[in-house]
Amino acid sequence: MLSKEKKQDPRVTRTRHYLMQSLCDLMKEKEFDQITVQEITERAIINRATFYAHFEDKYKLLENMVHRSFQEMLESKVAISEGLTHENLRLLTLVTCEFLVKFHTDHTPGQESELLPVEREVRSIVSQLVTDCVAHLPHSQSGIPAETISIWVSSIIFGSALQWLHSRSTLSAEEITDQIMALMMNGLNPVLAH
Repeated sequence: MLSKEKKQDPRVTRTRHYLMQSLCDLMKEKEFDQITVQEITERAIINRATFYAHFEDKYKLLENMVHRSFQEMLESKVAISEGLTHENLRLLTLVTCEFLVKFHTDHTPGQESELLPVEREVRSIVSQLVTDCVAHLPHSQSGIPAETISIWVSSIIFGSALQWLHSRSTLSAEEITDQIMALMMNGLNPVLAH
């Protein structure tokens, strides 16, 4: 299930927001590897000691920023409380595609290197979400362990979305989602030579 952040002191929330916004703005101007903690703190008008009180380094800040924005996008569109349904799988796939494109377009125009930490965080969230949903399914008649189902489903969703993004396909997020769903729901039998 999507984890809600525990209630934080408003000052902590505000400081983290300023740091994330600063990083976000800087990533529109230059590559992540070229951004320094000093630049992030100067833009946020926060001292370096405060930065390090909240984040280990700029990679943890990026991870937190991606985690928060992807979680918010998921929570606004996917009713996870309903469990692993066809519609939830479709929405999870669509949101994953849309998020990767949005992040890439908004924060890393023309820069492939920036996506690596972003990809790891998105993959982790998709995997955990699918694992949580599969754990609540009744025991499968197929005898396939829940762990195997989780790995397979999350790998198809994330791997397909990532390949679609990197290939710069002309398919829309909706179209690739429909193709991914058809494969997940029907398997390979319809396309294999018999």
